[in-house]
Amino acid sequence: MDSLNRILLDRLQRSFPLVPEPYRVLSQELGADGGEIIKRVDTLKKEKLLRQISAIFNTGALGYRSSLVAMAVPESDLERAAEAVNNYPGVSHNYLRPGAYNMWFTIAVPPGASLEEETSRLAEAAGGWPVLVLPAMRKYKLAVVLDVLEDGDGDFGEDRTELPPVESSLSFQPTAENIRIVRCVQEDLPLVERPFAVWADGLGLTEDRLLEVISNWLGFGFMRRFAALLNHRQVGFSANGMVVWNCPAERIDDCGLVLASHPEVSHCYHRPGYPGWPYNLYAMVHGRSGEECRKMADKLGGAIGLHDYRILFSTREFKKIRLKLFWD
Repeated sequence: MDSLNRILLDRLQRSFPLVPEPYRVLSQELGADGGEIIKRVDTLKKEKLLRQISAIFNTGALGYRSSLVAMAVPESDLERAAEAVNNYPGVSHNYLRPGAYNMWFTIAVPPGASLEEETSRLAEAAGGWPVLVLPAMRKYKLAVVLDVLEDGDGDFGEDRTELPPVESSLSFQPTAENIRIVRCVQEDLPLVERPFAVWADGLGLTEDRLLEVISNWLGFGFMRRFAALLNHRQVGFSANGMVVWNCPAERIDDCGLVLASHPEVSHCYHRPGYPGWPYNLYAMVHGRSGEECRKMADKLGGAIGLHDYRILFSTREFKKIRLKLFWD
């Protein structure tokens, strides 16, 4: 990638202009022709560096319940278990990580469904193996923004210290129109000069009305961001590590907030501990190598004064998709 592509990806990850002609705004910010920006985004997609540009929703605010789940599966049964787990549309990520609990997946269930019942049903379908259900008891950070810039690129992005909201105090109204809008804007934005007009026409709305709804949802915390998602491995981040600590209960909020302040951390949660698995503080880091992730983990441990940690690397990807909300 040249410097302009790196700057463009950095900008798109943080937020996408919610205006009728967003690529013209981007071109003015980056000092390039509007047509060139569209061509570059098209090329970045074709080269699979950029996955999509869309709304990134706060699933909890929309009435979904979700959890990380760890399952202890014998190696000989991994394929069968992965197939059973992956069949559920609410499972968006499923990874193999070394250890007794070796299959780690995320599950989200729609409003009205029972997270506990669906997880139990999945565990039984996978073979009845032991599971740890690890919902987020508190969320400190949810913002995957990969540092793709190099020295000399400058910083055309927004304030790099600003964090998107992790919770919403408002209640989303699942009206027929709102659900139709969610289903639309969670898909990849059309790559044309006036992309929101294309969406609005399909929804039977005006362009101004759709942009107003999206902006309001961002302000209400229903949406975390409207931005680009990158392919981690394609842009050079081939390693991701889940760092876990057994943190004293009285320190967990303070430590979680410290971890969340570090740009190396994309996700940070307080999760329940279990006998035999006492880890209750989780942070995700992404690096260009396992060694880089280990150095990040050591730095983070020093920042919170807890050096007794484990780092679990993803060694195989069973499933990785965007969670589709309000599926049929």
